[in-house]
Amino acid sequence: MGISGLKMAANLLKGPFALGTIALLHLSASYAQEATGLIREDGWQSVQENCTRCHTTQMITQNSGSREVWKSRIVWMQATQGLEQLNANVEASILDYLATNYGPRAVSRRAGLGEHLLPDIPSSSAK
Repeated sequence: MGISGLKMAANLLKGPFALGTIALLHLSASYAQEATGLIREDGWQSVQENCTRCHTTQMITQNSGSREVWKSRIVWMQATQGLEQLNANVEASILDYLATNYGPRAVSRRAGLGEHLLPDIPSSSAK
């Protein structure tokens, strides 16, 4: 965007279109989160650009872990899945994003089924 484009954008934020412009920006952010499934925070674009080359964002959003856990997954993908070495700044951005938005969860698995919900399993000794 050139200088004239920036001036025009600045004027829109001052004039009667300011509320509409802000609403569009909000809708754009909501759409990005809805379309990708990723939480729209600093670094989400790096995750979108680099991680979705091989898998969907659902693979990311259904997982969690500390920075070290996410780093180990990147190292594993580089060693076994053909992921290229990432630029140090890009990798740091991805790790910051993942650790902040998909950090460790208190419970990562659902609770076990109650005894009354389990199927009856015939005893192997019964004939």
